[in-house]
Formats: sequence, C-alpha cells, structure tokens
Amino acid sequence: MTDFERYVEACNYPGKIAPRSVKRHLQEYLAALNVKRRVVQIQPGWELSDYPDMLDAVKEVLDKTAALAARAARDALAARDARDARAALDACAARDARDARDARDARAARDALAALDALAARDARDALAARDARDARDALAARAALDARDARDARALDRFACWCIQSGGWYWWNWELSLIATEHLGAAQLGKSTVDAWAKPLFDAYCAGAWFLFWTGKTLYWIAKPGVHVEIANGMRRLHNAEGAAIESDVENLYYWHGVEVPAFVIIRPDWITLKHISTEENAEIRRVLIERYDSYRYQGAYLHDAGAEEISRDEFGILYRKDVPGDEPILMVRLLNRTPEPDGILSADEACSIFGQAASRVQEFGQNSRWKEYYKRVHPECRPMYGNDLDGHPVFGNPQALTAKAAVASTRGLYAEQYYPEHAS
Repeated sequence: MTDFERYVEACNYPGKIAPRSVKRHLQEYLAALNVKRRVVQIQPGWELSDYPDMLDAVKEVLDKTAALAARAARDALAARDARDARAALDACAARDARDARDARDARAARDALAALDALAARDARDALAARDARDARDALAARAALDARDARDARALDRFACWCIQSGGWYWWNWELSLIATEHLGAAQLGKSTVDAWAKPLFDAYCAGAWFLFWTGKTLYWIAKPGVHVEIANGMRRLHNAEGAAIESDVENLYYWHGVEVPAFVIIRPDWITLKHISTEENAEIRRVLIERYDSYRYQGAYLHDAGAEEISRDEFGILYRKDVPGDEPILMVRLLNRTPEPDGILSADEACSIFGQAASRVQEFGQNSRWKEYYKRVHPECRPMYGNDLDGHPVFGNPQALTAKAAVASTRGLYAEQYYPEHAS
C-alpha cells in the first residue's frame, strides 16, 4: 500500500487505533524537533484532575486571559507553556521554511488534501467541520472560561478544557493531524529530508489513529480519532445520530440532529426540553430542532398546543396554526388528517370529525370503527411553495400566498392553492 493509499484509508474514522504505535511515532517526532515531552493519550471518560499537567495549563490560561474575549485571548498567547508548542509549529512551518512550503505545495500533498473532499475520506472532513463549527462559539467559551475561573468549579474547568483541546480554542496548543500529515507526502516526493524528519512520524501517528495533539509544558497529549455518524440528505452528507453522539470523541462527544449541533440532552433526553428552552434559544436552527424533539417525546403537535399557537385557518384540507416567535419568523404549521384510515390510528372516527370538521368529511365513507392518524407539517411563514433545494442545499421558495390550510398543503408540493386539486393528492 502506498503512503497516499494509507492516508486515504486513515481518513475513514475511527479506523485503526494503535496506541503503542502512536506513542512511538510521536516520540520520534519529538526527537526530530529536539523537544522533550512525555507522550500521553487522553482516555475515554477522562477528567481534568486525572492530568495534573493539563490542569495547570488550563488554570494558567484562565488566570492570564479571563479578562479578554475568546478571540483576543487566542491572539494574545501569553501562556508560558505555549512557547515550545510555538517552536514546534515553527519547525513545521520550517526549520527550513522553503522546504516546508515546497512540501505543502507538492503534487503529492495537494492530492492528499484533495482526498479530504473525496468520498473515501469523508469522515475526516465531517469531523473537521464539526470541530470548526464548535470553534465558532467563541463568546460562549469566553463566558465558560470566566465562570470556571471565578468558581474554580471542576465541571466548568473540564468543559473549558474540552474547548481548549478539541474545539480549536487555543490553536497554538492543539493541532488536528489530517492536514499537517500531508506534508510528509510532499516532502517525500521532493526529497526534503529536513522536513520529512518530523513530517513522517506525524504522518505515521495519524495513520495509527491519532486525531489531535495538545501541548503543555511537560506533556504532549494525543486524542484518538472519533467515531462519525452521518446521514445522506438531498445527496449531501450531514452529521446526525438519533441515538447518541454524532462525533464520538474521547475528549467530548458532539451531538447533531440533521446537521445541526445541539446540547446532548436534546438527543438523549428530549423529555427534558421545556417551553422555556425553546422560547429562550437564540439560534433559529436549534430552536427548530428543540420543537421537533419536544414533539417526538410527547405527541405530534404538542409544542403548538402547549405554547398557545393561534388557529388562523380551517378548511376542507386541514387546520393552519401560527405561533409568533420574538426576534424570528413566525412558526406556521398545518394539521392534517390522513386520507385513508390506519389500523394503528390514534383517532376514532368521531374524534377525527370533531377535530377536523369539514376536513374529515371522507371519514364517514369508512364507518365508525375506522381509526385515523393526524400529522403536522411546517410550512413557510408566507405559505410560499417549496421547490426543493439549490446546488448548495438551500431551500428555494416561490411567491407568498394567502394563509389558508389549502395553500399550506399546496406549498408542501411546490404548488399554489389554485394549482392544487385534492383528487390528485395521495
């Protein structure tokens, strides 16, 4: 197997995890840099108190940077332990800067980087994207840092340490290896031995299962590659796991619902979701997930009723509800009755007629013993017809139309109310 083939295989996470091999290769890497550190793997279920050297580093970060915003703190880099990490990065970017640049630009390295976007290496790309998304929450991390410093609460410190290690919080201290490992391929192709002296051990450590490195004053910590769970939607991959973490990492699990990162309890314990959680959530995408998961544990439409949504239209097609959301577009959902009875329907014929009125006229055709299912569909706040997604996966809508139940149903089929004929509906 060529090194390029090894690299592509290593980008399928988690793949092979060989701790002894990783440790040996990282020791070779340190020797090439002439830097002395212990090499320690962060174990599943870890706590900051298990790693005194890391605990000291995290406390020093808090003491030196708590008064700064997260991004300003990242730029300050005043912590003493960052010195050797910076020296090592300089070695990566060069003991011989020109050789390192040439190695990165070499065709073999470019081909490997392109592999990150290839089908064979999608797990590495998905995990990196999740990490980058987490990195975007700088303000939240800054508040966590302040809370941890003020309280010296072990749980808060652990949470802040997770951000420092895995989520790009302190980028001089932690390195994700899928990118830097490609420098070996370029250095080998160009015969740059001074670069390959340190690049080859990093490459081998990545192939043996290392995902992240985190530097402290005495220790080089490494984290194994995570498990990655995705789904395919409209021909595109997105992180999703309905049963647990979508990124199963030894440092911190990350939870996603159809591509949206959410707190763990939203996936694991949807019964904990409250109306207050929903009403105070500032992120519109997360709020939509909270509503969906709120309903999943209770019953479909539970949020509409519990939150006091207003009925704004009722006709032979269903019932249309509206719930205003401060600072965001209103929620518009149409309540529908299935067109034919179901053996496991939750509504009796009488209940269906009582709730849906004229929209339940067909119920009488199937007799009093028939059972019926209802369901809800969210539609555009202006009942704009939904035409699908563009090439970037963004939804495409038509023009606004009257807010009626018929228009809402028609919009889900990419039609206007006047184009929708019930006899053609399934």
